Amino acid sequence: MSDTDEPASKFIDQYKNYGRTDALLQEERRLRLLEKQKRCREIELDAGRQGLLEELETEQHPDESMECQQSQTTKRPKNRVRIITSKLFTNKVQLSEWMHERPDDLGSWLVRPCPVGQRCLLVFRQRIAIAFNKRGRSIAAVRTKQRLHDAIVLDCILANDRTFYILDALVLAQVDLVNCDCQFRFAWIESKFYENHLDSLLDTKTAQGNDGFRLSLLPAYDLAHPESMLACWSHYPAFPDGTPKLDGYLFYHKQSHYVYGKTPLVVWLFAFMLNDVLKLPPGVVNEQHLSDKPARYTGNYTEYIAEFDRMQAKRRRKPRAKQTTQRMDTATSDTMEQPPDAALWEAMEAAPLDSDDEDLHAKEVDAMRQLEME
Repeated sequence: MSDTDEPASKFIDQYKNYGRTDALLQEERRLRLLEKQKRCREIELDAGRQGLLEELETEQHPDESMECQQSQTTKRPKNRVRIITSKLFTNKVQLSEWMHERPDDLGSWLVRPCPVGQRCLLVFRQRIAIAFNKRGRSIAAVRTKQRLHDAIVLDCILANDRTFYILDALVLAQVDLVNCDCQFRFAWIESKFYENHLDSLLDTKTAQGNDGFRLSLLPAYDLAHPESMLACWSHYPAFPDGTPKLDGYLFYHKQSHYVYGKTPLVVWLFAFMLNDVLKLPPGVVNEQHLSDKPARYTGNYTEYIAEFDRMQAKRRRKPRAKQTTQRMDTATSDTMEQPPDAALWEAMEAAPLDSDDEDLHAKEVDAMRQLEME
């Protein structure tokens, strides 16, 4: 706007959020949410509000649901995949926001490295484990090696190496963790993962000898300790042998509860943005993390985030048929001056930031579903 132009309104400086950045607003929302958690905890306990664990106990068992669906379908094709839709697990996945600025209380955060993959809730009931996407539709179902007496609900990323990587947990070892703070949840998950040998629950081979699924726990690093930061970011690649491929990092506030949907208490950064946002000392982040970035990223992470969100919104407006048949780095528009950067579009397949059914290509999803009940 030139010096002679008048603002859109002469009262613009009186607007409630005038001059306030996304980072400031995000920090205020964090504080309000933490305060709300403190106020609501005793109220919910006193009211005897039904938790997820109680809902699981009253929900129809998945085996019964599948038998019901199968009985309603006559002449079911031999290779037809059975899809289960669960209202209980619809919109139950905790989603992140962008980290717009380094938090003042960085030591109050935990961080997990995240592989590229499909975000899901992995639900164990008796001798079956079903992975539901955020819309409550099954994307994989496998038998477990042993019959479980207690239900388990894990927040996972299903990667292309057929491994469920555990981010968080909602129910584990007869404890409803939704209203527990993150620091306790992560400690409980790690303890029970090794104590109960959860990594051996799933068969790595199917009855036909095909590759099955595996279960693995992603490491969590405490940003209150400099040595923990080094352990998280100083080595490259983030995962041994670069498999699976690193997507980015999820930051969890230690006091945050598990929130259904987006929350400012869980935030996201790509690896190449770490130094620009967190202003870390030299040598903490491996230089290869910082150099492995899309051509569009110039160091101005605010502009990059805005452009990324705009492209994501445009991607969602495309017809679903086109999304499932084209790779993201070729899904361009005639109205754009130049094709989007391939690395940018490949990064948009990231599940943790905002997962969707289309995050995995249709043929990859079908390949995973072929292992169902084998």
